[in-house]
Amino acid sequence: MGLWQNLVVSYDKNTEALKKMYPLSTTSISNNGDKIVVIIIDGKGNFIRSRIIEKANRKKGVETEIITIPVTEKSLGRSSGVASHPVFDQFGYLKGDGKKYDDYLAQLQSFAESGFATDQIKAIYQYIEKRTVALDLAAIKPKDKTFVIFQVEMSKKPQTKVWEDESFFTAWHQYYLSTKEDARLLDYITGAEQSRAISHPKKISNASANSKLVSDNDTTNYTFRGKFTASLEAVSIGYESSQKAHQFLRYLINNRGYYCGEQVVLSFTVGFTEKLLPPPIEDESIWRFLQESSTETENDAQIDLHAETGIDYADTLKKTLEGFGYGKALTQHAKTAVIVLDAATAGRLSITFYRELDRNEYLEKIADWHDGCKWSLKLWDKKNKKYVLYIGAPSVDRIIEAVYGKPRGSKDESYIKIKKGARERLLRCIFDGAFLPTDYVVAAIRRASNPLGITGNGKFDRNGFERILATTCALVRKDYQQRNREGCELNIELDRTNRDYLYGRLLGAADKLEEYALYKKDSNRIVTAAIRHMQTFAQRPFRTWQTIHSCLNPYIQTVKGGFAFQEIEAIKNKFVSVADYEKDEPLNGSYLIGYYHERAYIDYLVKNVGKNEKLTEHNEQEGNNDGK
Repeated sequence: MGLWQNLVVSYDKNTEALKKMYPLSTTSISNNGDKIVVIIIDGKGNFIRSRIIEKANRKKGVETEIITIPVTEKSLGRSSGVASHPVFDQFGYLKGDGKKYDDYLAQLQSFAESGFATDQIKAIYQYIEKRTVALDLAAIKPKDKTFVIFQVEMSKKPQTKVWEDESFFTAWHQYYLSTKEDARLLDYITGAEQSRAISHPKKISNASANSKLVSDNDTTNYTFRGKFTASLEAVSIGYESSQKAHQFLRYLINNRGYYCGEQVVLSFTVGFTEKLLPPPIEDESIWRFLQESSTETENDAQIDLHAETGIDYADTLKKTLEGFGYGKALTQHAKTAVIVLDAATAGRLSITFYRELDRNEYLEKIADWHDGCKWSLKLWDKKNKKYVLYIGAPSVDRIIEAVYGKPRGSKDESYIKIKKGARERLLRCIFDGAFLPTDYVVAAIRRASNPLGITGNGKFDRNGFERILATTCALVRKDYQQRNREGCELNIELDRTNRDYLYGRLLGAADKLEEYALYKKDSNRIVTAAIRHMQTFAQRPFRTWQTIHSCLNPYIQTVKGGFAFQEIEAIKNKFVSVADYEKDEPLNGSYLIGYYHERAYIDYLVKNVGKNEKLTEHNEQEGNNDGK
């Protein structure tokens, strides 16, 4: 099946769960742009009081409220003409005079006098025909475009808020279907005969509210002219199928959507509404996912170990998906779809990426991506206010930052455009097995090789540099694996004699040596010679190494005998030849991996080997004391 069939099937299988928030023949309004007026009446249409749902304002503690309202095809697409919504509408339609009121009253009367109307609808009609709305709301002074909704207080009806009553929306949809008098045609989504959709919904995505995914069969401009002589000759979509597909897509976007401007990325398992799958591109929810999975399977010692070394996300993902309900829950829902939607213009929403995979294939591709592109990464744990380690692929946004840098302000349109394209390219790497774009890898290496260009508050940002370095190492590792068919270890490779890798290790050891010396001197300076000369070092390593080494001379006596000093001497001896060491050609991305590995290795030596030596010394002293 295609996307449209999958959306309709999914809505049908989850009607009970969706009929309250996403009923058919409806749209939604909110208090984001203006206040909403609530008129409260009794069961006989008598005015009781009114109240206001204030305009959303986070600073004042007023949250956004989303309210579902019934619509017709014509009213949903209205712009400047008169086309009233059935029950809830703007004050300009309800205030009691003019063409708008006449249109609204006629439609409400038809609904109220039909066999589908509920007692609440009849009460609202009795109130509206009195033409007292403007008088009753005089103290509030609503604008013509302020929405007015109704609350009906009835003794045998506990649900007074009409917009939350499921029976109200069911009644409206059944009534509206009965009014569609056009001939039933073949619905190309389900293959059954339905009343055709004349106009399709907008407001699918909040980021592009006026954009439509399916254009209308207009009789003007260019919609079908040049291809057909009449709109009926084009592919027809049934009204109910269109409503179900759009409502389920709206549900997915609101609950699964990952936004970038007008672009939204999401995935779903056909026929299922619960969030049983990891998103196609990861964000900061990774750590929450890992915490939930690890606490179900591990003892305290394992959790402590992971806090120190980092959880392997790829491995945890595989185990979690198969072991903690994911696998079992999804056995009857075999298909998973990955979708990217984007609004190129204000009125057009397009599907720019769509893949339909078997459930196991989806899980394997996500896990394989995290396995092939994994590195030791840090995330900020907001709850505990500390950085935590995990081993996995960097998020797509972190990759984009490593390749392109950060945006120039919150509304950098050119950067948003770049992010949209990058997300689609990376999705193809994840789900199509495409190679990482070479330009991405090269750009990330260049950015990581220029640490002084990574700043925060006008100064070198060590944390930002380490974040970009780790992301770049993940990309280099993935690229090396794909193109050379060889793996790259996450931890230091002490026997590796590759020139690029060894020069990276030298740079890392020099960086650690000076960093430690500055720490002992209680210096606030964080820019070492290794950092200062890194960009030049990547192009002319042998010549630049002499410069860096000379900068270390003042510190060598301070830390002589330390791990960093010992490592520098040991690494020099690992070059296969003097000629290899003295070759002054540019380094490839392996040098960054060597740099990262060496810094991490020295940290390990300081923390573990140093601790063991102190323990041995303490035990020897204890033994001597016992012998006295």
